[in-house]
Amino acid sequence: MQTIIRTPITEASAWRGEDMAGRTDWIIHLQPAHIAEIETAMRFAMASGIEVTQLKREHFQIPGVESEIARWSHELQSGRGFLVVRGLPVERYDDYEVRTIFWGLSLYMGTALSQNSYGELLGDVYDEGVKMGQGKVRGYRTNSFLMFHSDRADVVGLLCLHKAKEGGVSSLVSTMAIHNEMLKQHPEYLPPLYNGLLYVNIEEGGDYSQWRVPIFSVHNGVLSSRCSRNTIESARKMGIAKYSELEIAALLYLDELAADPKLRLDMDLQRGDMQFINNYTTLHSRTEYIDHEDKKLRRHMVRLWLKMNEPRRPVGPVFDEYRGVPKSLSRVPEWA
Repeated sequence: MQTIIRTPITEASAWRGEDMAGRTDWIIHLQPAHIAEIETAMRFAMASGIEVTQLKREHFQIPGVESEIARWSHELQSGRGFLVVRGLPVERYDDYEVRTIFWGLSLYMGTALSQNSYGELLGDVYDEGVKMGQGKVRGYRTNSFLMFHSDRADVVGLLCLHKAKEGGVSSLVSTMAIHNEMLKQHPEYLPPLYNGLLYVNIEEGGDYSQWRVPIFSVHNGVLSSRCSRNTIESARKMGIAKYSELEIAALLYLDELAADPKLRLDMDLQRGDMQFINNYTTLHSRTEYIDHEDKKLRRHMVRLWLKMNEPRRPVGPVFDEYRGVPKSLSRVPEWA
C-alpha cells in the first residue's frame, strides 16, 4: 500500500468549481500581435509542404508567442492545471490551416503522443455514428455522455472547430479538491483508491488486457491522480473485476464528488477555443449532444495528447508509463 496523504492539498490545482465559475483568469485571450505572428508561422509551415504532424519548431517560429506559451505550460504543470486560450479567428482559415496552428503551438509545450492504435498524433473528436458498448468503441467516437476521466498523457489539448447544435458541454473537476473532500468526509475511501482498480483495454485492434492502476499516487511528496472511469466500469461489467463493497462505495463517492456543482466547472467551448488540461490533477467529462444535420457543421474537436517539456510533474513510475497508445493498425484518418 502506498503512503496516503492525510493533510489537505493547498496548491493551486486544488480549485473548486464554484470559485472558478466566478473568475475569468483561467481564460487567456490571444492579442492581435500574437494572432498575426501565429498566422505568419502557419503560412510558412504550409508553404513548406511538410505534413502537419511532421512539422518541427523551425517550421513554425513564433518568438513573440513563445514566452506566452511558457507561462501556459507553467500554469498547467505547477499551477491550476487547466486553461482555455481564446481568440483564434478560425473563420479565417480552413480546417487544415487550423490543425497546423494547433500543432505548431503544441511544439512549444511538449511532444505529441499517439492517441489510438492507428498512431494518430492529431486526433479528431466527432460523432462517427457508433455507440458505446458496440465492440471496442471509445467514447470520443460517439455523441454520448462521457464519465469523468483522464487521458493517457501529461496534458490533453482540445481545439473547438465546430460546436454541437445542442449539448456537448465540457466539464472539469480537480482531483486534488476531490481528495480534500474525501479526506474530510470519507477518509476510509482513500485506501482502496490508492491501492488501485482494474482497467480493461478496449482499444480497437488490441487484445483485452487488464491491470490495476491507482486513482491516487504520491511521488516525491507530490500527489497525482489518474482515472479511466469508463474502462474501470467495463472491467466490472465484463466480470473481470470483483470489487469489494468498500471499493464500490469509494468509486460511487468519487463519481458523486466529480458531478458536484460545488466542485465541477462547466464550460461551453466556443469556435477557436483551445482547452488544455493536466491529466494528473484534473478529470474531464462531456455531456451528451445533438449534432447539426449538415455534416460540415457537426461538432468537431481537434485533440492533442502531450508529454510536456521539463520540468514535468513528478508522477513516478506508476503513472509515467502513460505515454499514449501504441500504434498497431494502419489507415488514413478521415478528418476533413
